[in-house]
Amino acid sequence: MRIRICSVFLVMFTLAVSGLVVKQAAGQDPLTNLQVFPKDISRQALIAEMRQFAFALDVRCTHCHALGADGQGNDFASDENPNKEKARAMLRMVAAINNELLPSVPNRDDPPVVVTCKTCHRGTTKPRLLAQEMLLAAHQSGGQAAVNKFKELQSDFSDVGAYDFREWETNTVAEDLASEGKFEDALIIYSMNAERFPESASIWTGIGEMNEKLDRIPAAIEAYEKAVVLDARSPAAARLKELKAK
Repeated sequence: MRIRICSVFLVMFTLAVSGLVVKQAAGQDPLTNLQVFPKDISRQALIAEMRQFAFALDVRCTHCHALGADGQGNDFASDENPNKEKARAMLRMVAAINNELLPSVPNRDDPPVVVTCKTCHRGTTKPRLLAQEMLLAAHQSGGQAAVNKFKELQSDFSDVGAYDFREWETNTVAEDLASEGKFEDALIIYSMNAERFPESASIWTGIGEMNEKLDRIPAAIEAYEKAVVLDARSPAAARLKELKAK
């Protein structure tokens, strides 16, 4: 579904760009209200930059630009849409990183690595990490909501590379929730991860720790036993010995 939507957007965007280029050739609609880009930038070059923004965030023109007075098309000169000023701030930030900060890095590659919008956004409007998205959902609605958010993002972005779906990114969500005393929510996250990575001793150790915090000792022992079978050097071995000695 996501690929189809992007394909439709690309066709529509190309048609829009073609229309703007025709207008330029006819001498219509001079570029105005440019505050970051050079005043003498060509329309074609500006459109190319806009396309890079659109693809980096997976958005359309209306994300930053206000609609025209008649509700049709875009008023590109208008500052009514607050996202436009945010975009300007982001452009200035990227320029500062590339022109002022990165040049001070010693032994820099040649050609040098540079930052672009896609470096952070990776096809998303909000450049949050997977762990941040899941924690936001957990804080709002609990551990199961975080699992649902994981599945939603995995379905929507599995072909984009926008998020890190490996084990440790998700384990950190459980660890953060546990540090907040939300052991039940953390257990939900660890349990989801155990379905994906059943051979991970770290996950089973986490499940044991959460069950122990929740005073579910038999479940904790069972999880610790699985961790030790997978990795005899796991810290679960010491906890398992102590629990069985009680």
